[in-house]
Amino acid sequence: MAENNLTDKMRLESWDNSFYSFGTAYIFNKRAQRFSAYVNLLKVFGIVVPVTVGATAIGYGMDSSLLKLVINLAIPLSILQLMISVLAVIYKWDDELAYSYESSNAHSYYFQEFKLIGNLPITDENELKRKFDVLVAKLQSRAEQDDKHYIKEWENRMGMKYSLRQHQKKCVGCDEIPVSMNSTNCYICGKYDNFTTKIFRL
Repeated sequence: MAENNLTDKMRLESWDNSFYSFGTAYIFNKRAQRFSAYVNLLKVFGIVVPVTVGATAIGYGMDSSLLKLVINLAIPLSILQLMISVLAVIYKWDDELAYSYESSNAHSYYFQEFKLIGNLPITDENELKRKFDVLVAKLQSRAEQDDKHYIKEWENRMGMKYSLRQHQKKCVGCDEIPVSMNSTNCYICGKYDNFTTKIFRL
């Protein structure tokens, strides 16, 4: 009986961890998309502006009125690029992009592994316990690393909704099973689609 209770407990915790990892993988996947867009935009500015000025000078000559117009347009764009570059350095966009991909992949792995523990028939209790303990330790370590990258409340609610929809579970807040990723007024699985979050997420 004790072994059955232990197995049941591990299964329940595995399903919970699988649920959590699925939502967290989604959060960091969306972050990766966002930071990738930021970094690519910065690269475009860094290439297009000087290339456009150079091409105009070559094609129309140094005394061209068109070149003067292009330079006048390029100056504010270059200032904007400089400002974005400063933000990229301060907030470490490249590092955040790399970590977001890493964490998303890690949580996708934990989702699958915990799901297996929760669903597969048990043939070896000790082996199950060993694998479960290793996964829990790895997940805890990953969660501690994630905390250093500060998951915002609206991101948590969005991840919750994504996982609820995948697992066809009712939200404890609105008592509904999500059928889409549209934001709602629920404080558990909604309220992530306002003016501020539209700026900072894709």
